[in-house]
Amino acid sequence: MVVIEFILELITWFFVEIIFNGLILGIWKLLKKAIDLLRCLVIGLKKRERSNNPIRELEKKLLYKKIELIEDVNSTLRKGQIGAVLEVIDTKTVFAEFYDQSNKQIEINNELVFKIGTNQFRRKN
Repeated sequence: MVVIEFILELITWFFVEIIFNGLILGIWKLLKKAIDLLRCLVIGLKKRERSNNPIRELEKKLLYKKIELIEDVNSTLRKGQIGAVLEVIDTKTVFAEFYDQSNKQIEINNELVFKIGTNQFRRKN
């Protein structure tokens, strides 16, 4: 009885490890690569690569988007001021420009772009 159980376990292990993992999943991965290659050659679509760069992700989310200040930055740039992000410096700092009520760009001491923290504004839709 023990010998039969051992043989059955060996056959099961062989099927799962060798046949299923090796052949079936290997063929499936090969087919996926072939489909991706055909899609790239025929349609021109390239495989999307996921970015692990947090600055790049923040740029996609904020760059050239309309923002609104949620706290005062200085005496001219007050809470509620509308602007746009021009450059992402790091995950905590951006360069942005701001506009007054008549949609003219705000200039302070000959500066049109201001360095602000990402916690000082929110995206405005």
